[in-house]
Amino acid sequence: MLHGVGRDQLMARHKANHVNVVYADDADAADRALRVKAAMLDALGVRVHLCGDVAL
Repeated sequence: MLHGVGRDQLMARHKANHVNVVYADDADAADRALRVKAAMLDALGVRVHLCGDVAL
């Protein structure tokens, strides 16, 4: 579930035909997983863009 961004808005910003997602049992776990995944990708040199209602 993406909060604060619509499908068309997401695809207009995203430069690929897929998104990276994380799966979690609740919202808090999903927020933690998002932070970990974004940090890992950033450490690997992958440019990370978050969209929607994200508070890190």
